[in-house]
Amino acid sequence: MSKPATIAIAAASAGVVALLFFFVLNKDPRSIPAPPRVPAPVAELTASEPSPSLPETAEVEPHPAARTDVVARPALPPPVVLNADKPLDEHSLLAELQDLAASDPPRSLKLAREAVERFPDSPNAPEFEWNVVKALFNMRQLEDAEREARIMVAKYPDNHFTGDVVHHLLNHPPNPSDVPP
Repeated sequence: MSKPATIAIAAASAGVVALLFFFVLNKDPRSIPAPPRVPAPVAELTASEPSPSLPETAEVEPHPAARTDVVARPALPPPVVLNADKPLDEHSLLAELQDLAASDPPRSLKLAREAVERFPDSPNAPEFEWNVVKALFNMRQLEDAEREARIMVAKYPDNHFTGDVVHHLLNHPPNPSDVPP
């Protein structure tokens, strides 16, 4: 297709979209029917109770109906109060570590070391160890991070978290940037 034909098709498409928006946005709001109005119930006066404030010949206009389409929201649940003395379970530790990411490396390191110590045989143990290495790296404790990475390689040689640590921390680039060419 030639360039002028492509431009013409694009311009025509833009024009059609603009027309659609014009028609949708300029729709007459009066053409939408109003919801039916429900008259408010009027208290009936008995013949024995004359109205003291209105003369007998005046007509009483009912007040407009109260809006009934307002829906109250349910109350919010009470806030969760964590027991600071009680240690987190394995899944809570993992969720906390994932939420922290690199935002608080000292806290990540503390939680990850606690998890490695408490759950050494868990299927999540490689991820806990990975969090230890990552926290040390984020705190710029590179020698400690490398030592922990080597421990991780020995413990979990075939795990994908170990592969990530090996790739990013233990394999140094072939042409380091600090060595002149």
